[in-house]
Amino acid sequence: MMKKQSLLLLYTCILFAGCKKEEHTPVNAPGDKPDVIKNVSVTSLPGAARITYTLPDNKDVLYVKALYKIRNNETREIRSSYYNNFLITDGFGDTTEHTITLYAVTRGEAQSDAVTTVVKPLSPPVLLVARTLKIRADFGGVNIAFNNESKADIAIVALSNDSSGIYGTADVHYTNRESDSYSLRGYAAEKRKFGFYIRDRWGNQSDTLTVELTPLYEKLLDKTKFREVKLPGDVDYGWGLPISNIWNNALWHSADKLTGMPMWITFDLGVTAQLSRIGLWQRPNEWIYLQNNVRQFEIWGSTNPASDGSWGSWTKLIEHTVVKPSGLPVGQVNQADKDAAAAGEQMDVPLNAPKVRYIRVKILRTWTDGGYAANIQDMKFWGNDQ
Repeated sequence: MMKKQSLLLLYTCILFAGCKKEEHTPVNAPGDKPDVIKNVSVTSLPGAARITYTLPDNKDVLYVKALYKIRNNETREIRSSYYNNFLITDGFGDTTEHTITLYAVTRGEAQSDAVTTVVKPLSPPVLLVARTLKIRADFGGVNIAFNNESKADIAIVALSNDSSGIYGTADVHYTNRESDSYSLRGYAAEKRKFGFYIRDRWGNQSDTLTVELTPLYEKLLDKTKFREVKLPGDVDYGWGLPISNIWNNALWHSADKLTGMPMWITFDLGVTAQLSRIGLWQRPNEWIYLQNNVRQFEIWGSTNPASDGSWGSWTKLIEHTVVKPSGLPVGQVNQADKDAAAAGEQMDVPLNAPKVRYIRVKILRTWTDGGYAANIQDMKFWGNDQ
């Protein structure tokens, strides 16, 4: 018994003698300061600059950091992974010189000594886009056209008097399109002042362009004057749902056209008008973006259509493709899709389009590819019939 106790005591002593405290080094310990980046060069860009460099040889360098000032002396920080040999400094709202301070930083957040360079950005997008603004009177408001060659994310801010006579923000239009035009509506045909300036996500903004314009007269055309017109080649209606349902918000449904698309229908607005915009609504509820709802179509106009149904007397006013906001497969919808369907397809008619009285809707595609039928829930027309 005493022998066993002695052996146990011996083993315990050996175990403790062989143990010592193990020191663990933090995984991301600061470590040694890395060397500086070298061979810095600068390429000026609109409102920005591309800075290239050579990384130090230190193996644990994780990224390069740039610190600099933009508007209102605000400090901006840009980081670029060690996989790259460049970074982009952006957010500049002018073309003056700016000092950039650069650091190499390790995984343990140890940073090198600073290296400075100077950048001189080209004219920023807010100034470039502002120079291209073209404002003209439009139906019920004004039309704004612009170019944005760099496809920068910008906002076009519109100013005007509100119903209380207070001059302030009337609309903000966000875009990154290379070029586009849009209309700001809801104004009487009375002379008024409008202002426009360009703003970016960093708060830089252009000077304000101020114009005085008189919006063109616009009204919603009276649907009680609309009449069906049946010309040779027009598709028949089906399921007891005639064309007149289009202006009664009651659903038009075509007959099956076994030869497939395109198919077209014709109707009379009852007045000759300079059209400004057209709204089209698809069959609602569980049918949105599905089956026979129109997906791609054209709208044509005429004042005196040929009785044989030929197209020579017609002018194309609009080409339009319905876009499903969610991008979900056919048969699946989300709330954004439901909201867009309820709002309808809102289409501007070009200002230089001729006056028309007769409308022809040419359907090129539905949500069932290769389908034989189509339907439209409702259509509305705005313009000047005076």
